[in-house]
Amino acid sequence: IVQSFIQGRKPAAAPVKMPCNEMENKRSYHMCDLCDRIIIGDREWAAHIKSKSHLHQLRKRRRLDLDALATIESQSISADCDKEPEEKGSPGQNEKELKSGV
Repeated sequence: IVQSFIQGRKPAAAPVKMPCNEMENKRSYHMCDLCDRIIIGDREWAAHIKSKSHLHQLRKRRRLDLDALATIESQSISADCDKEPEEKGSPGQNEKELKSGV
């Protein structure tokens, strides 16, 4: 095909036609917050969602979210263990109740 083009002849192979979906919008606007990119067109958006760079960013975000969740859970567990049981009433009141019960 390239040789034919360089020599100015018609190529032996016919051009490959891409199937066109009438529902696709070539001018639609998509914003990928994950990759911080603007994608124009439905076909391009579908390709971006499957792209290596987008999937890498997705895995990276999930890993960060899991790490943050684990950190929050470990902090809440350690905070619950550090708390002492709270006594109701004033300190003097509890002593009076103990003496009266004896």
